[in-house]
Amino acid sequence: MICMNFVVNFRTDKKLNDIMSMWLYNIQLMRYYEEVLAQAARNYAFTSDKKWEQRYRMLEPESDKLLKKAIKTADKKDEKFFLAMDKANLDLVEMETKALELVNNGQASEAVKLLESDEYERRRKILRDGLADQIKARESGELEQPSQSTDIMSDSIKTIIDLERESYEKLRDTDVIKKEFLAMITHELKTPLVPIVGYVDILLSQKWGKINEIQKEKLEIIRTSSKFLLKMISDLLDAQKIELGQLALVKNPHNLSQIIKDTLARMRPDLESHGIMVTTDLQENISCLCDNTRIEQVLINLISNAMDFCPKKNGEINIKLRLEDNTHARISIIDNGVGIPKNKLDKIFIKFYQIDSSSTREHGGTGLGLVVCKGIIENHDGKIWAESDEINPGTRIHILLPILTC
Repeated sequence: MICMNFVVNFRTDKKLNDIMSMWLYNIQLMRYYEEVLAQAARNYAFTSDKKWEQRYRMLEPESDKLLKKAIKTADKKDEKFFLAMDKANLDLVEMETKALELVNNGQASEAVKLLESDEYERRRKILRDGLADQIKARESGELEQPSQSTDIMSDSIKTIIDLERESYEKLRDTDVIKKEFLAMITHELKTPLVPIVGYVDILLSQKWGKINEIQKEKLEIIRTSSKFLLKMISDLLDAQKIELGQLALVKNPHNLSQIIKDTLARMRPDLESHGIMVTTDLQENISCLCDNTRIEQVLINLISNAMDFCPKKNGEINIKLRLEDNTHARISIIDNGVGIPKNKLDKIFIKFYQIDSSSTREHGGTGLGLVVCKGIIENHDGKIWAESDEINPGTRIHILLPILTC
């Protein structure tokens, strides 16, 4: 709040015109707003703390008002400059506002990526450099001997900007440490589960001796619960690796139709036990530079989701593979399930999002599976999206992957 007090007190100084030009005052204040708004948006992306969004929403209109006033009161020489700065500021606000909305929709990691993107830095640089160049030109020209008050103002703004930047760097470092710690803990949780599942499988195979029906029933419960927990932990670990940019991929040329066939062969027992009829329409000889294990992981996740939401004993899943525009392959997984409400289609790839979040929801899951799918596909320079409507029942998930070309 020190920064806010500085702005309020500084702007209401009745003797302002006696100590510096209004032009330089406006420029310095624009620099302040640019930095503080950027840091507020970034801090909100990292912490999801509403106070940062409130700060941004409170200061942004003041920044816009300042620029509009500067345009209105400027002479012809300066008007062009302020109009350019207003355009640069609007471009920045557009990206920052989008980042705030992403956080509010549960996509904080996407907001961080947006605010650390090259395009965002390019837009900031346009505004920062424009303001800095004008200050240098004016101080070396019209203000041959800047006043002490001007120096105090510049130093005060620089101090505030440095403090804001230092706060942002600490938050970013803390966020990375938190994600790395979570990834480490998740890995440690996964380690003891693997032998538990393995030993239960051996006991059920009766290689170590006969077991009765009650023992078998209890062991099946242990196996089912352990596998569910193992998948949940694996998804959480993969999600963290994706956020940290540490997802390991071993890419080699692979035939996509063969990957789909191998996946279906592995899943056949589950599909048959659920009474799901699977049909395929696969174009052959489409190759992709990919990690076949990861692509299979995506397909298993998507087919399992379709299986869960299909009608019991009457479910249908259709899998298509087609060449699209000679540069990409499209994989489509289509089911005849309950579908997804149109207003929720853009949210299903958000971390921990559940279409039905009620305590009585029928299907389990953590809301991580589709997040992992999205991360894997995007790490292959691909795209994944969902479609569902009232006309055609069910859900259609599409994957677009770049193909190998001669």
